[in-house]
Amino acid sequence: MNYESQRESHGGGSVETRCPRRRFHVVYLGTRETDRERVSEELEPIYELRTVDSASAARDALDEEIDCLIVGPELTDEETIDVIEGVRGSTTDVSVVAIAPSADSAVLRALLEVDTAELVDVPDEEGISDHDVERLRTYVDEYYHRSISDIRETVFDISRSLMGAAPDETDIEIEWGLRLVGERLDADRCLVFEYADDVLDPTHVWDRRSTSSAEADPISPSAFPGFDTLSKSFDPYAVPAEVDDLEFDVPDGFLGDLGTSADRNDTVAADADSHRYLAERTLESLLAVPIVVDWELIGILVVEQEARRPWPRLLRQQIQTFGELVGYTLDRERRRRELARQNERLERFVSVVSHDLRNPLNVLSGYIELIEETGDPEHIEDVSMAADRMETMIEDLLTLARQGENLEKRQPVDLEDVARRAWNAVDTADARLVTRELGTVDGDPGRLQQAFENLFRNAIEHAGARVTVTVVGTEDGFVVEDDGPGIPVEQRNRIFREGYTGGDGTGLGLSIVATVVDAHGWSISVEESDDGGARFAFTTADDSSSRGCARPS
Repeated sequence: MNYESQRESHGGGSVETRCPRRRFHVVYLGTRETDRERVSEELEPIYELRTVDSASAARDALDEEIDCLIVGPELTDEETIDVIEGVRGSTTDVSVVAIAPSADSAVLRALLEVDTAELVDVPDEEGISDHDVERLRTYVDEYYHRSISDIRETVFDISRSLMGAAPDETDIEIEWGLRLVGERLDADRCLVFEYADDVLDPTHVWDRRSTSSAEADPISPSAFPGFDTLSKSFDPYAVPAEVDDLEFDVPDGFLGDLGTSADRNDTVAADADSHRYLAERTLESLLAVPIVVDWELIGILVVEQEARRPWPRLLRQQIQTFGELVGYTLDRERRRRELARQNERLERFVSVVSHDLRNPLNVLSGYIELIEETGDPEHIEDVSMAADRMETMIEDLLTLARQGENLEKRQPVDLEDVARRAWNAVDTADARLVTRELGTVDGDPGRLQQAFENLFRNAIEHAGARVTVTVVGTEDGFVVEDDGPGIPVEQRNRIFREGYTGGDGTGLGLSIVATVVDAHGWSISVEESDDGGARFAFTTADDSSSRGCARPS
């Protein structure tokens, strides 16, 4: 950000403040050096100004990216018309201010053919006065604010890119859109916060100061200004709050004082200006719009600026449209990832069904043929065991298929209680359960019991009927371990895959455990217990929130 000193009057004296230079390129064409210096003194502290002394130099400047051209009074009508025609042929939108003691009709016609033009009449005398320069500044200010108050074409370009983005291009296209909007609005930063688990996570950031990918830290919703407005009414939140383009009809004979927009918004503006989020980032202006999908807040699109600026109603609507486009894009990508996971799971299911169910089917067929040939019923028990194994596999497959990664509403869960209930639901034979230092976690009790049941069943199947299983709380979660033979190191990365089994199990039990862990947003690792057996370590806490950590009862 470029900064220039600017003097502001306060009472009887003046104080020097620092004001951000606006990213608005102005070219002044004039042959008098005194006029060029006077215009520079007025405009250059705020705008990026370039002065030229010939019509050819002005036309050359039009080949570059400029926003406003000021034509001095000393140029001939032919020179003025020549420069204006150059503006008409320019590929960018350039506003024109022509200063003239008296304008020829040809000059007026040329100005009328420019989209944005103004004629400033001055007395026919040497040089332009301070009053003339102030009028120039007024017009340039107006053009600047107009240029940063309408981004419909930008939003249209972004919409085409987002709608046609490939899956691996989504993030790039969103950040490209943030950059386009930020530069068009002369903003300092644009962000997309995704809202989940009571945290605002900045997933896409554009910062004018950053030459590479910008980053920001997650924040609590309570730390963001206007979050209640954004999340409850789904309305934009702006600082400053007033809307300058508010129009309404005043009835004839009305008596009273309507006040100004500033009067009507003093309380809101005062609260907003003192908000910690703005103070920490030295922001004078902020516009936040909700990103809503299916009547649910999934994120916030934010435009931030260190200079104070208005947010007209039309611009708010355009930014809201951009937010909706981002929301549709994020939701589409989420659905695509979900579908890809489901397809991947389905492919694994097909592999398990076609491979592992064939074994008990072959056993059934073999024993049935043997019974038919011999008439000996002693193999009936083997047939029953094969059928039971198939039934268990089918139940596990249905469990994975039906529940997947969906999670019911979280609630505080007593780990001691859910572990005991899971133990009682499993055929534990002579096995023994030991629990120590267990607290509570935020989770789905049914899914957690399901995970414990599969871990207990896995321990008994692989470590024997007299195994001792221990469930103990840790600083960042809990562990489930046994005193069996353990799991070889080379197999630990494969045990959670569907269909993998180191014994006579279905190969699906630990896959169910992994699905429950993923649904809670936790992590699980496989280690060796102190007794040499298997140790499953659950990490339920993360750096951003203590939710899910095994807390003491």
